[in-house]
Amino acid sequence: MTFVIASYSIKNHYDVDLTNINESIDTYGPKKAFQIHKLPKGSYIEILDSRLTVINQYKSIHNIGYTYPQANFNKLALNYTLGYELHYSTEKDTINLIYISDYSEVENVKFFKRLYIYILIFFIISVLVVLLIYAKLTSRTLVRPIKKILEGVKTISEGDYSSRINYKSKNELGYLIKSINQMSEKIQHEIDLREKSEEKRKKLLLDISHDLKTPLTNILGYSETLRYGNELEEDLRNKYLDIIISNSKKANNLIQDLFELSHMENNNCDIKLEEHDFSEFIREILVDYIPELDENHIDCCFDIPDKEIIIKMNSQKLERAINNIIDNSIKYSEKNAFLKLRLEDSNNEAVLTIEDNGVGIPCELAECIFDPFVRADNSRNSKTGGTGLGLAISKEIIKIHGGGIELDTSYKDGCRFVITLPKTDSA
Repeated sequence: MTFVIASYSIKNHYDVDLTNINESIDTYGPKKAFQIHKLPKGSYIEILDSRLTVINQYKSIHNIGYTYPQANFNKLALNYTLGYELHYSTEKDTINLIYISDYSEVENVKFFKRLYIYILIFFIISVLVVLLIYAKLTSRTLVRPIKKILEGVKTISEGDYSSRINYKSKNELGYLIKSINQMSEKIQHEIDLREKSEEKRKKLLLDISHDLKTPLTNILGYSETLRYGNELEEDLRNKYLDIIISNSKKANNLIQDLFELSHMENNNCDIKLEEHDFSEFIREILVDYIPELDENHIDCCFDIPDKEIIIKMNSQKLERAINNIIDNSIKYSEKNAFLKLRLEDSNNEAVLTIEDNGVGIPCELAECIFDPFVRADNSRNSKTGGTGLGLAISKEIIKIHGGGIELDTSYKDGCRFVITLPKTDSA
């Protein structure tokens, strides 16, 4: 802008627009024409008649009535370098003489001094304005986000990991803010997981204590009775011994299941997997259940495909996982019960569905039913003699096989468990 203004000023200083100046003189007179065309200082305009006598003038060195010698006028007319412009008006039979003065060196020096001062002042003001605008933009794009970052980091450092830095920026500070928020979110997630883990640990200890308390209390009570009851009859003594043995087995089964579950959850369970026909494997399991199903008057429906479905499995572990689910269906079934089992070959997976019309599991327990000691009915364990770890162990075993298990909450007539296991490449 400084360069443009300087160029414009210099152009106006040296350039004189003489376009249509003759018409301006004829129309408005020499004074008005001088002002319209902004002739430089020292210039003048004269109007001469046919005898070369000055009849009108503005700022001229000659007064009205002065007559140019013919020789001098001819010299002016033929030599344009002297700064004279001559225009003949046919309408008025007059001659318009215009003298354009060159600025003297002193005038030029004064002009450029003034121009330099004006340009310097304009440049300084422009720089100050630009710096002010830059400072505003810098405050918005740099200082403000840094202040937000410092406030957010201080809040996070004080332990509030749920806090987030709410500032959007597309530069490097934006990436920094995003990284800090992600770090805070990750720390908060880790804290939540740790708190949940601690809650589960406390609950697990309470459940273990609760489930061990009953059998151990029975063992202690009946042992003391046998120890100090010298007059007990043989039948009663044997009955008490059977109770002690039964409760001892319950406590032992609970401890064994806890050990196995802990072993698998800590990835310490090195299970060897071998390829087997899953269809034949399920048939072998169901054959063993036929007598028990008949004894409990449970109708059964099995849909097992004739073709082979090859998966990698540990027969002993996977049989236990499936048995836990079938056992639950039998234990918690009432009159007119049925058990359905269907095996499907679905793309790269084997899908096993086990459903019954038992008492079912509430939807609110669907997500946690596979956690240790979670039961749809807290009275079931005492009624059926289970440890409350069957589904948790089943889930871990299936997980080790690379599969998954879930409770179908859309099924309302009882329980429906869906087990998926990956097939081998050769399958």
